[in-house]
Amino acid sequence: MMPRRAAAALCLALLLAGCDRDGASQGGTIAAVANVEWHRKDLNEHVSRWLAISPMPSGLMQDVFDREWRPPAKRAGDLTMHSRLVYTMLVGYEATRDPRYLDAAKRGTDYLLDTFHDPVNGGFFQVVDLSGKPLGTNKGTYGHAFALLALAHAARVTGDQKYKDAALAAWQDIRRGLREPGGGLRGSAPRDFAAKPAGKHTQNPVMHMFEALLALVDATSDPQVLADTRELGDFVLNQLMVGLPDGGAYIPEWYDERWKPLQDDEGYIDMGHQFEWSHLLRSAEKLGVSPVYSAVADRLLKFAVAKGYDEQDGGIFNRMSANGNVDRNKYWWPQAEGMKAFLAVAQRPEMARRYRETLELVDKEFIDRENGGWLFGTRETCSHGLCSPRQPDPYHLVSLDWLVMSAK
Repeated sequence: MMPRRAAAALCLALLLAGCDRDGASQGGTIAAVANVEWHRKDLNEHVSRWLAISPMPSGLMQDVFDREWRPPAKRAGDLTMHSRLVYTMLVGYEATRDPRYLDAAKRGTDYLLDTFHDPVNGGFFQVVDLSGKPLGTNKGTYGHAFALLALAHAARVTGDQKYKDAALAAWQDIRRGLREPGGGLRGSAPRDFAAKPAGKHTQNPVMHMFEALLALVDATSDPQVLADTRELGDFVLNQLMVGLPDGGAYIPEWYDERWKPLQDDEGYIDMGHQFEWSHLLRSAEKLGVSPVYSAVADRLLKFAVAKGYDEQDGGIFNRMSANGNVDRNKYWWPQAEGMKAFLAVAQRPEMARRYRETLELVDKEFIDRENGGWLFGTRETCSHGLCSPRQPDPYHLVSLDWLVMSAK
């Protein structure tokens, strides 16, 4: 049970500080609400650990480790994980100004361009062996989203024109080869991006491509990228989002070939993704993508809190089925995305309370004080055999911590 008197005291303190529901105030900023020292310690532990074990001499980032940080006997390079770890090294450099992080990030970005990149058809291979040979030639949209994210952040942090050019070129390859006529993104494509019959769709790569485009807008201020970002965001809100009579809304996870939500066992609503879309849309409005996105973010947050937040013990539930049953298991990354969504509206006392309750849960249930890192789930969730024996990659976690540390 969470300490309700402490939560009430927090709300009162915020109200006395001049907090209102929609306007920012000194008492309602991220820096005022968040536990900055907790996030600073968490970030430093993540980036220092991954700097010590992930970068290989080639520039490839190792991403798979067990709970005791031991790598597997057989290793390969994965586009998604490599790109997430390049992003992690860039955050490490921004947070510490230690040149070792910048060196690792640049070598990782160069490896992305020299080895994962397809020199014939553009785009990126999903998996390469340790010699750099592609293991399969299909192009995955999810991996491309993270490659674009890494390139965009590399361009912004380093100021290197070659990374800016590479990021813009990568988006053009994605725009040409992975976008669908109706505005969505197909999940994968052959090496040459040739057309193929549409199958099931998922919103997940669309969401992360939107995130990557926000980073590209921030890094380049390119007007075409800004317009493309608006087009992708509007596709999601106009075609995928489901509005509810109470003013809330949600974005289903899986769709058929025509982007109609699935109603069978695959037709669930991922709670972490509702929180994630909420804070991404607010970021998009701040970047000038659309003046209405924060209002939509409120609708998604309304639903996410009502169905996906544990008001008794804090934390974010896993998912809700198409028939309304809620899976109350709690995993690591939704906690991070939930806290980011709460902090995005930290001037609202009830959201500041939920941030603190979730952080308390994370500190109690997710921090691995024996081996370091975060656990995959709470003790209750893991007791059912639902947790991986691997270390989670740090992308969601350092993103949360850096949001707090970089807040003005």
